[in-house]
Amino acid sequence: MTTSNQAQVDERLKQAILDKRQAEIDAWNTKIVQLRSNLNQLTDDARQETQKRVDQLVQARDQGLEQLQQLRQASQNNWESLLQQSDATFQKLADRFHDLVEKNT
Repeated sequence: MTTSNQAQVDERLKQAILDKRQAEIDAWNTKIVQLRSNLNQLTDDARQETQKRVDQLVQARDQGLEQLQQLRQASQNNWESLLQQSDATFQKLADRFHDLVEKNT
């Protein structure tokens, strides 16, 4: 494979990973919107607790967005390192997000 072809493959792989991360964040956004829309149907105590969880979800989502932005700005030299860090961070965020949603449904 020529260097040019390898660069194209690397760029397509990078874009696929970025698209996957964006899709995860989009799914989190959808769940946040759903939870917020249900707030009015809850009792005051439940609403307060749910709002705390929504705030935590928003914080987790924002951390995911920050990681995604770092990946988008990564050079070829630091892409691998940032990707490994991002994988670990996204897994932790996904687990946290899932736990918070489970507690709220």
